[in-house]
Amino acid sequence: MAGQLRVLLDCRMANWTGVGRYTTGLARGLAHCSDIDLIQVTATGEAPPVPALTSIGASKHPFTLAGGFELAGLARGVAADLTHCTHFPTPFPASHPLVVTMHDLTPLIVSGIMPSIAKRSVYRWWNRRAVRVADRIITDAAFTVGEIERVFPGVAGRITAIPLGVDDFASGPLGELAEPLATAVKTPYLLSMGSTRPHKDLPTLLSAFAIVAENRPKLRLLLVGAGEPGYVASRMAAAPAAVRERVSFTGHVDDAALRTLMTGAAAFAFPSRYEGFGLPPLEAMALGTPSVVAQAASLPEAVGDGALSFAPGDAGALAAQLEALLDDDDLRERMTLAGRARSRELTWARTADATMDVYRKAAGRT
Repeated sequence: MAGQLRVLLDCRMANWTGVGRYTTGLARGLAHCSDIDLIQVTATGEAPPVPALTSIGASKHPFTLAGGFELAGLARGVAADLTHCTHFPTPFPASHPLVVTMHDLTPLIVSGIMPSIAKRSVYRWWNRRAVRVADRIITDAAFTVGEIERVFPGVAGRITAIPLGVDDFASGPLGELAEPLATAVKTPYLLSMGSTRPHKDLPTLLSAFAIVAENRPKLRLLLVGAGEPGYVASRMAAAPAAVRERVSFTGHVDDAALRTLMTGAAAFAFPSRYEGFGLPPLEAMALGTPSVVAQAASLPEAVGDGALSFAPGDAGALAAQLEALLDDDDLRERMTLAGRARSRELTWARTADATMDVYRKAAGRT
């Protein structure tokens, strides 16, 4: 169709966590835009986010130079008007116009996240190259714009914050829970994500739970993820055994099971000290579960007035907010409604529309 913008969208990481959710949601949002001819580049053998639209396979790993050369060749082969890389790996040579999404710079900013000097150097090199070759850069939050401009000053004037959507996750089906989770959720529980990486700050949550659980003998804390053997016991050594025994990691759960866990939780806690956006509390809010987040990084911007908050690292303050939600039915109802209202503002259609504006600027079609 005349006037359509032919866009090559890098979907090679569409099945990964994090960037995969972004890539899939964006592709599905863009599919409803009338002025785009979308071509999806997928990892060989994997289904594209939008099966009804054109897709081509790529066999090389995105983080390798071979992957960069392959992506550039694909862009030339389809005569794309614009290439959009949904993560920091970019084509070799760069295909212009080029839009790159940089979600965060956590390994460069938070110590201990990527302890390997070699890996951190490679990570910095890829991100520096993305900043250098991109005509336009997208990130998920205004906070992250500031972080990227601080680390890479040359990006100023070319970067746009576009919030992510949560509507696709919230509209999905609920899943069955296997044992022992099926039994665990029959009693009241708090829910959180179970990453033990330092910036996620699980120790603060465990300390808060020890306070909250002291007078609530049936309350459990479920942490989504595989966890580490001995992690809870070592971080809660001072807590009574009866409290420690009510904290458990869920192991891997798919999105359907995660929705079931979020829907049934008394509250969702997110103590992370550093995020590029913060989808998990928004997903819980969209499902009607009141949430409590740290007043840190992009989280206040992401949740708006839809969640309670506490000073990062303050276990007592987190415990107080959780106790308020557990004890005050009126507050719980208000936060449920506020959370749903905030999540309704964040749709992939809006993300796609804002992304199309960036495409038009990059391609000189404004």
